[in-house]
Amino acid sequence: MTARLCCSYLRVYRPLEALTESESALVERARTTSRRRLSGRHSLGLLAPQECRELYERVVDGQTFVCLGHNRLRTLLGLISFERSLPDAVVPLFFTQTELSRARAELEKIQRTHPDVRPSVVQSVWHVPLRWFVCFEDAERRIEQAGEHPTIRYETTVSTARRRVADALETLTGGIVHPVIVGMIYELKEWLATFDPSSLLELDYASVASLFDPDEIADDHSSADVWNAIRALGEGDGMKAGLFYQRANERWGRARQRETFN
Repeated sequence: MTARLCCSYLRVYRPLEALTESESALVERARTTSRRRLSGRHSLGLLAPQECRELYERVVDGQTFVCLGHNRLRTLLGLISFERSLPDAVVPLFFTQTELSRARAELEKIQRTHPDVRPSVVQSVWHVPLRWFVCFEDAERRIEQAGEHPTIRYETTVSTARRRVADALETLTGGIVHPVIVGMIYELKEWLATFDPSSLLELDYASVASLFDPDEIADDHSSADVWNAIRALGEGDGMKAGLFYQRANERWGRARQRETFN
């Protein structure tokens, strides 16, 4: 039996002309190795091959946009983040001290030698974080076929996403919403601020879509639910906001249960 993690992705596709010289070099290198599968001892091997690509490309109205996977950087960041989430007594069950030291040293080297490199992909396991939907509106939702399963993809520009996130923060800050949730949306704002505003932002359900039946995918309007909740809060209608938020939260809460099972 082959184990697979079901993941969703938030990707930024940047115009070629917005890349730095070092990033352009990484794009050219990724193009030459685009057909290779991610391998090696540092790869858990739990992602579908199509989700391990080093480079994603889009052409819109004749303009080329690219999203560098930065798989190695994301692997290191994920490893360190996972290690920090574990109790000290449990860490040795997953990593040796040598592995952790090497990972920290490599991450420091990347940050020192390529300070301008930022992950253009954010990944989530077993669900789509509700805060991601703040970047989109329901009209940008597309149902597409991905293999045997239908999936959902949203797309907008980074400049539009920034405006929406700022509007949401203006409504949510200082209200009844827990500060932790507001803080996570603020982190999303800071991440988006590192990219050229003309870049494209894509939310891809990817393999997370396989957790739902086709009818559930067709009925999934999570972005509309999230924004209806935010607008209701702005109007002072906490009960209405709670109903919309509960609908979205229950949908993704059921999906997140698999995280505990696994």
